[in-house]
Amino acid sequence: MSAVSLPVCRASGNAVLIANAASREHPRSILEGLGYTCVEFDDPYSAATELFRRPGVYRAVIVSLSSVYPEELSLIATLRRRSAQLEVWLTHTDGRHGALAQAMRLGADGLLAEDGLHRLGIAPAAPTVDPAPIVAVSMSSSRNEERSSQDDYDFSAGEPVLTAEELRMLLQEQPSLPPGSDE
Repeated sequence: MSAVSLPVCRASGNAVLIANAASREHPRSILEGLGYTCVEFDDPYSAATELFRRPGVYRAVIVSLSSVYPEELSLIATLRRRSAQLEVWLTHTDGRHGALAQAMRLGADGLLAEDGLHRLGIAPAAPTVDPAPIVAVSMSSSRNEERSSQDDYDFSAGEPVLTAEELRMLLQEQPSLPPGSDE
């Protein structure tokens, strides 16, 4: 697998930082130095609830690999499907090579380092199956049909986009394989 690191220079905005309390200070200070305003969450479920409740508000999601379980990395693919404008950056990657590789396969953009954000271009080894379960696609499609655009929907009403249980089920489902696959 070949990789290329490209420094990222762009306007800042709002970011969601997913990290436990002991791991937050360092990435937050780097992000604030880059001009980002951070909202912090201990777990990916709370962060996803905020991201889905307020689409378009955040530009970046920073995931501390030391703060999430490997199974919770599927959040990255879910964010990619539901909010394509979000950029997903990884931090605390030392010694977590398997989690880093999995996060990159699921759609992470790159790494947060001392000197800023670094986009990683990784050449895929083989085509991958979309990790999105069919049920999740139909759920989001029916929700989108209920409202013509996000501008017409009142997000201030406090209505969650997904319940915590729906989100857990969505993140824990295994990808469905196409008919006739040999796996």
